Amino acid sequence: MGHVADWTVTEASGRQHRVFVDRPMLLGARVTVDRRKLDRFDQTPESDRYVTSIAGHVLTVVIPRVSNDQPTLHVDGQPVLGTETTLPAPAAGATDTTGAAVSGRDLIRFQLLQRRGSGGAWFYWVGGASILNTILGAAGIQWGLAVGLGVTYLIDAVAELVSNTVRTPIYAVIIDVAVAGVFLLIGRAARGGRLGWYAVGTLLYVLDGLLFVFAADILGIAVHAVAVYGLISGWRAARSLKKVEAPAPALVA
Repeated sequence: MGHVADWTVTEASGRQHRVFVDRPMLLGARVTVDRRKLDRFDQTPESDRYVTSIAGHVLTVVIPRVSNDQPTLHVDGQPVLGTETTLPAPAAGATDTTGAAVSGRDLIRFQLLQRRGSGGAWFYWVGGASILNTILGAAGIQWGLAVGLGVTYLIDAVAELVSNTVRTPIYAVIIDVAVAGVFLLIGRAARGGRLGWYAVGTLLYVLDGLLFVFAADILGIAVHAVAVYGLISGWRAARSLKKVEAPAPALVA
């Protein structure tokens, strides 16, 4: 990993923050603030932007796509000269001629998008783990991921009882995959901002967790609880994002 640039950002209170830009050999740029990795905010043919906020100020790291150009740091749209800066009082109406300015509203929207996506990704974990558990069960392997659905275990147990066999019948495997596929589709809808599907999927997973409660499976209960927390956090972010993206009401003369 090659070190490219770094800055020291000091708040008015004296607290300091370190901003680093590194460029791994096989990956893109890596931007960290106080050792916390930032996700890319957006990109253009000329540069990538990484955004965060500190003490009410918007910090933007602009990394040119041309490898021999140096990254730059901007505070509230104003470029930082040198490797150290002290956060000024927010300047109202400041203009940015560099194209690096990011409004507070844009930053909030980006953070909500990240939270919505992270929460919705739990549906993918649930669906994928459930399919894996079904394949392992059909192969006779008594092992599985706790984040997967409990209802697929119930389907398999009932099918084995009805068919009087120790191996999972093929029709049960098909049903399991179909149920898991529903959660994958719900995940896609949730990450796209469909609040209704987000809520339905979360409720279904809560109900599924009750099977682990009845079975007194402590690990399954704990993992389901963590997943439900992530789903609810993602749903709340999606709801807040709807409000942020709602158009302002027109003024009536």
